[in-house]
Amino acid sequence: MTNRNVQIETVDPPPSVSSAMPLRRSSRAPLTLHPDRLFPADSATRNVARRLYETVCDLPIVSPHGHTDARWFADNEPFADPSTLLIVPDHYVFRMLYSQGVALEDLGVPRRDGGPTEADSRAIWHRFASQYHLFRGTPTRIWLDHVFGTVFGLDERLTSESADRYFDRIAACLAQPEFRPRALFERFNIEVMATTESPLDPLD
Repeated sequence: MTNRNVQIETVDPPPSVSSAMPLRRSSRAPLTLHPDRLFPADSATRNVARRLYETVCDLPIVSPHGHTDARWFADNEPFADPSTLLIVPDHYVFRMLYSQGVALEDLGVPRRDGGPTEADSRAIWHRFASQYHLFRGTPTRIWLDHVFGTVFGLDERLTSESADRYFDRIAACLAQPEFRPRALFERFNIEVMATTESPLDPLD
């Protein structure tokens, strides 16, 4: 999914899931999205960045490099599940995990020879959650936390302990019409998005 690269405000959970019980408890680490997390540390420069951002934050998004599949928007089918959406197709995610010893097959990434891979989406999600600390300080972690908090209304950190609650929440959202590809395209105020295909993709 493509969203604005910089976001200084969080949003309320989607209407379709806002009635759910709060996900955070006193023993759970909260997911905190600092409003200045993508701005410079220097206070003077940060103030300039804030002012510049405020002049453009409500403009439509023109994305020249969107990590999306054009078929999502052509077919407008519901996304299958959290792992199929956020892990299996995202090379920033699975390459990090692979670099730390997690087999691509265990993440459901298709093999070139067509061999077997993990088909249990919840098992894939648990492997991802158990290694989520590896993404600390990376752009991928910033983006994922932003998606978890602002798109899916989650307010606790992703850990092995919270993995099932994350999976169930995201899966419930994806089953709603508001989370179909074209609905999200409109929700994110996207005007133009160029998809990103392999150089060998026949674009059929």
